[in-house]
Amino acid sequence: MAIRRVLYKPRPSFLGITSVGAKGWVPSLALWGAGAGTAVALLMSATPLFKNDVLVKIPVIGSYYEDKTLASDRPF
Repeated sequence: MAIRRVLYKPRPSFLGITSVGAKGWVPSLALWGAGAGTAVALLMSATPLFKNDVLVKIPVIGSYYEDKTLASDRPF
């Protein structure tokens, strides 16, 4: 009976991270990213520049953040 040699194939990696190793981190990183994005949107929603450049342009909730104050009532 002949002994067969084991042939190892190298896995492609990027910075030492393989696709198998990254697959386990993707759901966790997605949840942390969504939480961080939500926190930034919540904390920056009072800033007029962020409100006009980002929040007003969101399709579903953009009308909530539109400034409906009359021009005569605005200080600037």
